[in-house]
Amino acid sequence: MKKNNLLISVCVCFGFVFICCSGSFAQTGFVNPNTQPNNPRQVHNSPPYVAANKNNNTNKNTTTIASNTVNIAKNDLPEIMAIANNEQITRKDVVNESLRIFGDKILKDLVKRTLVEIECRRRNIVITQADINAEVLRLAKAFNFSTSDWLELIERERGITAEQYMQDIICPILGLAKLAGDNQVTNEDLQRAYESKYGASVQVRQIVLRSKRDAQQVHAQVTANPESFPTVAKNSSVDPASQPYGGLIHPIRRYSIDKAIEDVVFSLREGQISPIVEWGTDNYIVFRCEKHLPSQNVDINQIRKRLEIQILDEKTRKASEIFFEKLLKNAKIEKVFGDTLRMSQKPGVAAIVNDHPIAIELLANLCVRRYGNEVLGDMINRLIIVQECRKNKIVINEQDIDMEIREMAIKNLPLKENGSPNVELWMKLAMEESGMTAQVYRTNTVFPMLALKRLSKEGVQITNVDLQRSYESNFGEKVRCLAITFEYSEHRRAIEVWNMAKMNPNENNFRELSEKYSSDPALRLSSGVIPLICKHAGDPELEGVAFKLQVGELSQIINVGDNLMILLCVGKEPASNVAFEDTKPRLIEDLLDKKQKLAVTLCYENLYKKSVILNYLASTKTENGTTQKFDPNQPAVRTANPNSTPVTPIVK
Repeated sequence: MKKNNLLISVCVCFGFVFICCSGSFAQTGFVNPNTQPNNPRQVHNSPPYVAANKNNNTNKNTTTIASNTVNIAKNDLPEIMAIANNEQITRKDVVNESLRIFGDKILKDLVKRTLVEIECRRRNIVITQADINAEVLRLAKAFNFSTSDWLELIERERGITAEQYMQDIICPILGLAKLAGDNQVTNEDLQRAYESKYGASVQVRQIVLRSKRDAQQVHAQVTANPESFPTVAKNSSVDPASQPYGGLIHPIRRYSIDKAIEDVVFSLREGQISPIVEWGTDNYIVFRCEKHLPSQNVDINQIRKRLEIQILDEKTRKASEIFFEKLLKNAKIEKVFGDTLRMSQKPGVAAIVNDHPIAIELLANLCVRRYGNEVLGDMINRLIIVQECRKNKIVINEQDIDMEIREMAIKNLPLKENGSPNVELWMKLAMEESGMTAQVYRTNTVFPMLALKRLSKEGVQITNVDLQRSYESNFGEKVRCLAITFEYSEHRRAIEVWNMAKMNPNENNFRELSEKYSSDPALRLSSGVIPLICKHAGDPELEGVAFKLQVGELSQIINVGDNLMILLCVGKEPASNVAFEDTKPRLIEDLLDKKQKLAVTLCYENLYKKSVILNYLASTKTENGTTQKFDPNQPAVRTANPNSTPVTPIVK
């Protein structure tokens, strides 16, 4: 399945990249319904959302870009979307919430897509159903799938239907290909792509620094003592991805990264330190060559079709970037959605692109099509929390949320120079990470978390046993191990590798075995290096085995969650010479935070278990914590209750 995920990522994600955005195109009906009369899953279509030429009589066996759109607000969605503990969530609630959270994101996609559709119409570009079918078949064959298996895989792995895939991804790709011009794959392209994936490579460690002065100091240090490179990387590198692994990164191949870096690392001998490489803005890198790896024994003819698809994708992506720059430069775009004054002046319009209006109804439809299930699930979760807050007379206001955000900033960021918490930076990071607006972050993330904290506050207690275990975990003895992991189903493979390790139980052999056989990509990359194992960290079996090992001793095969693991003890770290009383305030703070998080999780689980939830969008019923499918047409309340309370994010 991991292979399948990669294949779908290559093909599906490309469909999103083609208009330089990361959001969904949702269901916009590129395919003329007249070309699919026997399709039982045919979507409903409404008039085009980009004004069409009424005198343009397009052949019914072809479809122009933007020939149809989908209207689902009233036709496909029930009036009552969900009932949680006898309180209703209506269609209007879900539509408004979907717009509030995802409206801006989807509108950006729509604006960009509309520009493409207008240009396609201007150039009389048409895409037939036969074109779409042929492209799907080509992609499926390239990855050794039948068309039906390919479409089922996409629907299962990426959550988009076959119709969405064909209309919202394949059709626009074909349209854009015609707009951007034909791209050809040359033999030179194939050779470069082959070498970038299967050619010789260099395994290196890196130290990334922000100033040339720091880089010069570190370079002198590791040049004098190359063996110290992993330790210096852990202590000095600013790259969060490689720092924990002593600077170790994926092997570098030709044509896979900046040519200047490739030239440097390929010129290094094993164990040699590179000169300082200046890359980008304020990035100074020092490399150490670990080893040169030979090219893989893969016949280029066996993967030729796959490489051709990937090369064409990349060429089209680059061509589309240039194409969109030109379109955007000359476009006249007026955003209406989100602007109260403009929305009152132009009701029903979300934006106007080159005098072509985008309907607010379409925007709402696309938001619900793409995110309706997610939004409704989140609304249900918040509703049952709100219900419990009402029951316990817990009131949370805007000031409470401000204080919670302030506490998060204090815990996670350095204070400002004046000693105040850096709330602005925390909000900036939170919004970048979540993709939410500030208001959505406050109502959909901070509010439920704060509410659950208050609901579970009385259950959080710190005992002396907790303090002692925390002290041993943080300041007690630790074990340094290398590890090899396997999927639970790979029991026979685990035994074979364990025997190979037992025959030669030294560190270098174990590292090579981990690089070759570990199911965890991070372990393969780090040559089996894992964090120090301490006591009371949450896995008693693993800790018990590790602390009994002597340096150089190999463990038995261990069950760790859903995986199997083999350990090799390579060292032990003595306990820190820190008095228990000196650490007690810090331990209490840390324990309170951890116990509060656990209490919040348990509180929500208990609320969920005692709730009765009917989700008409997903056709599921949840009772006693168990979710089952049900017939949405069974007798139930399906009309809005005028006295019901909408899902309110803030309890007032």
